Amino acid sequence: MQQSEDPLYSIFEEHLHSGLYDELPPDRIISDVVDFYWVILSREGHVPQRLQNTLKVDLVQDVQDMLKAKIYGHFGIGEYNRIRRRKTS
Repeated sequence: MQQSEDPLYSIFEEHLHSGLYDELPPDRIISDVVDFYWVILSREGHVPQRLQNTLKVDLVQDVQDMLKAKIYGHFGIGEYNRIRRRKTS
């Protein structure tokens, strides 16, 4: 992974658009995105032990912010995806 190619947002969008989280609480997608990203981050480079907890907290906040911004104005992930699918078909 190059420094300029951070895959967090693309991972987030893949999870969001998968449809798997339409009826699940938002905490589930946030947790899954962070966990998936963490595996990639750990595989690609060394994350110092003393920074791991801080980094995970920051990642959770980042994904929460992305989710809020993406589904703003919708009642939830399910409604967001239903409307998104209608617009693309």
